[in-house]
This record gives sequence, structure tokens and C-alpha cells, in this order.
Amino acid sequence: MFNLPVSLARLLMVSLFAALFFSFHFPGKKKKPDPFLYAFSRGDGAGGLYLLWSDDGKKWQPLKGGRPVVKPGVGDYVMIQPHLSQSPDGIFHLVWASGKNRKDIGYARSANLEEWSAQRLIRVMEKDTLVLNASSPELWYDADLQKFMLHWSSTVPGKFKETDKQYDSLPGGLSYNHRLYRKYSADLKDWGPTELFFDPGFSVRDGSLATDSGRIMLFFKDNTQKEKNIQNNIKMTTSSMAGGGFNLKPSLISRGTWAEGPAAIRIDSHFVAYFYKYRTRKMGAFATRNFSKWFDFSDSLSFPKGTEAGSVLRIPEKLMAKLKEQ
Repeated sequence: MFNLPVSLARLLMVSLFAALFFSFHFPGKKKKPDPFLYAFSRGDGAGGLYLLWSDDGKKWQPLKGGRPVVKPGVGDYVMIQPHLSQSPDGIFHLVWASGKNRKDIGYARSANLEEWSAQRLIRVMEKDTLVLNASSPELWYDADLQKFMLHWSSTVPGKFKETDKQYDSLPGGLSYNHRLYRKYSADLKDWGPTELFFDPGFSVRDGSLATDSGRIMLFFKDNTQKEKNIQNNIKMTTSSMAGGGFNLKPSLISRGTWAEGPAAIRIDSHFVAYFYKYRTRKMGAFATRNFSKWFDFSDSLSFPKGTEAGSVLRIPEKLMAKLKEQ
């Protein structure tokens, strides 16, 4: 073993201290956030699934030249109100309404958004004889239960009589009177029974869950059609868990426009809820910093013509780069 000169030893100590100081207090360039992906279908859903991408959540551009990435292959061969999500293992899951008046939901999965599994149907509302639909499905992974929760909106005529005659739009005096339902699965193959998920006392559809800083939020369309109390807007309620306990006095998000299909995500310092203005066929969005006051920034959005209600998520930059190459 040998001894260093005092001056050299001091120099090495100073250099080491400086290196540690700069590494802890002056980190390198901050990593660029992952880009956004928006998934949706058009019109009657016969075209299939379309994808858009964005770096800032405002300006959106089509992927794959604006062509569909998945064609419907089950049910009535339509893909209505598709919802795309990603589970903790990195797998992407796609669910959709398989027809306007069916009791099953389409499902497919993918590891890279290019190659997809065979499509299959998940049967829902199996105990009710007369069910008008199974629409706006969403697949949510419940980390607390370590299970997938599939939820959707359905109308069971006569089940909620207090709001069953808000408007008659179907033959035989029947009318749409939605509530949110759900069922669980640990492996996406064996499913538990269908349960009532959310009933705020009025017709509700297009439920979409989101989480932020431990807050679980349920966005939905208030489908109330009662004379002098027509809503057709987006509302939000919260809970400490995804499985239930949501406040039955929701807050109003969208104002002054008929809206449907909410999809929410955080963008920098704001939390944003996108929605579809189905009368004017345009996309809209409201944003908030504190979840108490929302402001409309629809005029700042740029979506390709023909974009409708869908789902939004972030995906890794490397995966997005591959999708752009197509």
C-alpha cells in the first residue's frame, strides 16, 4: 500500500465532492414525456379502429395514413365506441360494442398495436331477458383487486321505472334508459356475474374511469331527456376506489353543448376531459387545475375531420416511432 502526497489527495477529494454535488443537484435534461394516442371509430363503426397521435394533446394527427388499424370481425361486424387501454404488463386491450342492440362486447389484444389476437365476444347482461343494448364498454385494471373490470351501459326496460319514460324512441313504446353495469375477470376468460355498477337516479351512459394522484374519477354522460330538464352533458363523480362508492351528486364538466363519450387524462399541470360534440360533429375538451373549476379549451384543439368519441392514453416513444413509420 502506498501514500499519496497531501496536495494530490486533497485534489482528488475536491474532485470527488464536486462530481457528487453536480450529479445530485444538477441532473441531466428532463426526459421528454411519452406521446398521446387517441383511439376511435367513425359513424356506424363498420370501418373499424382508427388511431391518432399527439405530442401536446392539442394537435392530433392520423396514424397509418388515416386507415383503420383493426377491422371488426365478430358480432354485427361493426366496432362501435371502442376503448383502448394498457394493462400493467404492457398488453393493449381493445373492447367495443359489437352492434346497436346486442348483449355482447367485442374483445381483442395486442402487444404492439400492429399484430392483434383473434377477436371474440364477451357475453354480458346474461340474466336479463329483455336488454336493448350493451354500449360504450371500457376495460379497467383494478390494481387493488388484481382483476380486470369490464363496465358498460345497458337499458333493461322496466328496471328503473322512475326514469323509464323520458322519451320513447323505439317500437313498442320502449325507450333507452341506461345505467352502468360491470363484471370482473382475473384472466379475461372466466367472468363473474353481471352487477349494477353506477345508478345516480337518472339515465347515464358512456362511463369512463380515470385516476390522478390517488383520486378515482368516473366521467359519464347524463342522458336525462325529461322535458324542461334535458341534460346531454358530461359529468364527473369521485371515489377512493374504482369498484364503487362514487358520490351520487356529480359535478358538471361540459356546459352549453350536447356532448358524449368522455375520455380524460393529465397533460402537464392540467387534467383534461375530451368529449364529442355529436350535434356539430366536432371534438371538445374541458380542463382543470384543481377539479373544482373547469374551463373550455375546445378552440385550441386540432383533430382530423371525422374524429369521434374515443379513448386516450400515453404510449412509449419507441412504440409510437414504429407506428409512425407505417
